[in-house]
Amino acid sequence: MINVFKKKKEKIKEEFTIGEFDFKIDSANSTLEFDGNKIIDLTIKADENVYENLCEDDNFEFGYGLYPPEFYAREIDLGKRNQIVINEKNQYDIETALYFMEHNDVEINLSVHDNWILVAGWTYISGKKHPIIIKKKK
Repeated sequence: MINVFKKKKEKIKEEFTIGEFDFKIDSANSTLEFDGNKIIDLTIKADENVYENLCEDDNFEFGYGLYPPEFYAREIDLGKRNQIVINEKNQYDIETALYFMEHNDVEINLSVHDNWILVAGWTYISGKKHPIIIKKKK
């Protein structure tokens, strides 16, 4: 797992990164709905303008896509620790994925810490494993 808490004294900034590409976050079109420690609907959308700019590069790995990526998680109880690990053992029991041309599996640590939503781990796009990091102010 990728540890997003290791960077000490560094200000956290919002990001939506897959591999080496930061798609930025479209906050206006993202949904953050919580009830205590339970996620009702968490839909974080990447910025369409940033995605279009990345697509202008012929070497952009995901240039074949028609729209930017979107991470979603729904009806998840984070428990007292405000965190859940989603992996091959439970990923089909929990409604979460990266929607990017299709619903892509994720193996992640999802947590809420100091009013930040943190997603860190891996996703599989077209059969290839990519690191994914999402940091969003709640």
